[in-house]
Amino acid sequence: MRSPRSRWTAAPLLVALAASGCGGETPDPATNTAASGLSLPPDVARVLQTRCVTCHAATPMYGAPMALTTYASTQAMAASAPTRPVWRLMGERVHDPVRPMPAARLPEDELAIIDRWVAAGAPGCSGSTCGRIDTTPAVTSPAARLPCDPSTRGVFTAHASGGTGRFRVAGASGNTNKCFAFRSNFRPGQQATAFAARVDSSRALHHLILFATDAQPGAGDVFDCDGNMPRDARFLAGWAPGNEGSVLPPDVGLELPDNTGWFILQVHYWNTTAEPVEDASGIEMCLSDAPRAHTASVHTLGSLNIAIPPRTMGAEVVGGCTPETTEPVHVLGSTAHMHRLGVSLRTEVFRGGRADRMEPLLDVPEYSFDEQVSRPSEMVLMPGDTLRTTCRYNNTTSQPVYFGERTEDEMCFNFVLAWPAGALSNAGGRAARRCIGRAP
Repeated sequence: MRSPRSRWTAAPLLVALAASGCGGETPDPATNTAASGLSLPPDVARVLQTRCVTCHAATPMYGAPMALTTYASTQAMAASAPTRPVWRLMGERVHDPVRPMPAARLPEDELAIIDRWVAAGAPGCSGSTCGRIDTTPAVTSPAARLPCDPSTRGVFTAHASGGTGRFRVAGASGNTNKCFAFRSNFRPGQQATAFAARVDSSRALHHLILFATDAQPGAGDVFDCDGNMPRDARFLAGWAPGNEGSVLPPDVGLELPDNTGWFILQVHYWNTTAEPVEDASGIEMCLSDAPRAHTASVHTLGSLNIAIPPRTMGAEVVGGCTPETTEPVHVLGSTAHMHRLGVSLRTEVFRGGRADRMEPLLDVPEYSFDEQVSRPSEMVLMPGDTLRTTCRYNNTTSQPVYFGERTEDEMCFNFVLAWPAGALSNAGGRAARRCIGRAP
């Protein structure tokens, strides 16, 4: 289950969601074989409608493996665990400390509803008082609500090799990252003022990220993203289900590469069906021809030095830096980004580099890979301030985990939108807008 999060924010939002399930070896004995004709209890239906059907609709969307819209769908055997009914997995996932569903823990009253229902064996309901779920939730591309005319937008969408036609996602391809390259045609000084996703094939779409780069991947190119991203790739904007877009303050514009640069659209697909899917999803942006008063960029804080031992709980990775800025830096928002083993992320500011003058820039004590949101900020950093980002992980696997692009790898990043552009960078990180180094 996933909870929707629909709102406009003051900063681009990076969200990376993962669909997964539990397994079993022998058939579950407590499976209702007479589900037809029964309905969901009204309180259970209410929780599912509010928290789950954004993705687990009658036709599942955004990589969700099953529907959760009828009583029969909760009684079916899970696609990820064919010997166990869906309702058993529901009862476990709402309490899973590493991969909970929904990503934001259910309120205690709603958690109690699911717990009681599961403990009773997931009984059905008959009669006029039973619950009913809207099985046709509206799917509207966030780009439809951008505050600019479609003819004036910058548009970057998934495409077949050579830049023509829609991209074909193979059936049963599971977790797939694909990158699509574009030559910039923007003029010097043009800025982005708002971003939103164009959602085309919601069935397999998982999340989107738009990067800028000075590398030359080749216009129209399509390539696998894992380990193939340019070293100077700069995060610009991102999307995942529930995110409705980003609008910058009226005096701030986001820097864009001019006609000497490139864009890379990274698309994470999760096709759990046997059928192929064709897709042309992407990112659209509103543009300003005249530079606004302040030019912002997204800066990356954190660490690349990740090596998490197997079967280790609470492992910490710490990265820090001193930005090479000579002027105040105005922070608009921060977004924590780790992968599926991430537990918490915290970025601290040490005023003047002093340990006794610490202020939190971002504190995410219960991080979830399935709900990474941009948190607004009005903090102003000064020359001489130092930054420290601490990421904690629970590695429940039997293998060590290292830094990497794949969902199975890990990251420790705080994406910070701030102006002036590039101000939160240190030696060696200016091209990619990074401030990564030894912890203070």
